[in-house]
Amino acid sequence: KQWYQRRVRGGFPRKMNVLVFAALFGASLAHTWMSCPWSFDVDPGRPADTVGPCETEKVWHGVKYPNEYKAGDRMKVGWTSNNHAGGWVRIALVPYGQHKSHKAFDENVMKVTCYGHDQRPGGTVYGDCKHPCNARPGCEYQAYEEDNARFDTTVKIPHNLADGDYVLQIKSAMSSHPHFYYSCAKISVTGGNPGLKCAQDKLIVVPKCLKGTAVELAEYTKNSKPAQFCYNSDGPGYIDADMYRVPKNVQCDPRITCAVSIDGKGCKDQYKMKDITNDWKPEQVCGEVKPAPAPTCEDGVKNQGEESE
Repeated sequence: KQWYQRRVRGGFPRKMNVLVFAALFGASLAHTWMSCPWSFDVDPGRPADTVGPCETEKVWHGVKYPNEYKAGDRMKVGWTSNNHAGGWVRIALVPYGQHKSHKAFDENVMKVTCYGHDQRPGGTVYGDCKHPCNARPGCEYQAYEEDNARFDTTVKIPHNLADGDYVLQIKSAMSSHPHFYYSCAKISVTGGNPGLKCAQDKLIVVPKCLKGTAVELAEYTKNSKPAQFCYNSDGPGYIDADMYRVPKNVQCDPRITCAVSIDGKGCKDQYKMKDITNDWKPEQVCGEVKPAPAPTCEDGVKNQGEESE
């Protein structure tokens, strides 16, 4: 309530605010998809998928990027904001070949995290923002669990996977959209120990997030069960216990392109957006990547998941 009131008090009268933003964001792209790791469809002008469990697997102009990982690696998972904010994202992983089954993904959930929103003053209004919405760029990553509002996260490749191909799925809803969007990526995993058995908790931990206005949290977790993955080399572990580690694909930039923004000029002025030279393979050139600093209120900027008192 306080968050909503702060946005309403500033600027135009409330009624005019609604009309202005309805017109502004009504023209924006009302969908999202996985952009890190590279998804089944890397076309930056692609449509979204509301049927699931995955979009159609395509090879555009010969473009098909390998997503290769070893058991125990951390992997950056990100999605394009497309001018929307609020809600959650469910992440699941199944062997390739099982990815055409909603039930398979429901029974192999890795985690649930926030969809994201622009935390800067006035950045998110009525469930929408201007892409890239302060999303995290390439060469940066979520290093702390509280820093969960920037349209990405990381996951750990389980230790008990057999060598082979797998499909990572995100299931998301945002803003006022009344249905889920689905997107998947094919990844190859080596170095696991499939003989290792682990029992994870029956409950899926869900972080506090800015809510969307159409899909309730219960719908994200409905029929969902934690995957029986081993996040330690010798036992169950916890998926985010070593979140501080740099993910293998840290260079991936989930923001993709300013072509999806309702404010193209403003988008290009955002940090390193101009450095994305290939919309089909959005990434940054990284030097040495170190873990991000711990969340702090001393800088006066709410950009690392800080909570105001």
